[in-house]
Amino acid sequence: MKNPVTWYVLADGAKARIVTRPEASASYVVVFAEDSAGAHARSRDIVTDRPGHTQESVGSARHAVEPRHDAHRMEEARFLRSIVAHVNRESARGSFDRLVIYVAPRCLATFRAGLEPATAKKLYGEYAKDLTKVPLAELPAHFGTA
Repeated sequence: MKNPVTWYVLADGAKARIVTRPEASASYVVVFAEDSAGAHARSRDIVTDRPGHTQESVGSARHAVEPRHDAHRMEEARFLRSIVAHVNRESARGSFDRLVIYVAPRCLATFRAGLEPATAKKLYGEYAKDLTKVPLAELPAHFGTA
């Protein structure tokens, strides 16, 4: 019987890595890595329109109106949805048997909402913890494995 393949997803709104451990004695290897192109962009580079303006009820003063949604948060959600879509595709292909996710606390709900039912059944653990900057050699200490 083959050992189950476990994928560990390490993600926040700007960076994602998927790592696995081919054998119990081997070190972790990166299966997939991606950085968000718009994560560090200025808001004016993300949003194409200028903010709207409103006319003062008395006089001729005009004021800019704040956008309803934060452009960086929307870009973060778009990036997370693309990572979840990749995980769902690979789950359908049978690339892994178990899934453990370590996602930044502010991103966990978005990530979890995008999981398809078949992928969610493979979910072995989920943690609101950002491990995107942790080197591969230090991951076992965070995962609780030696």
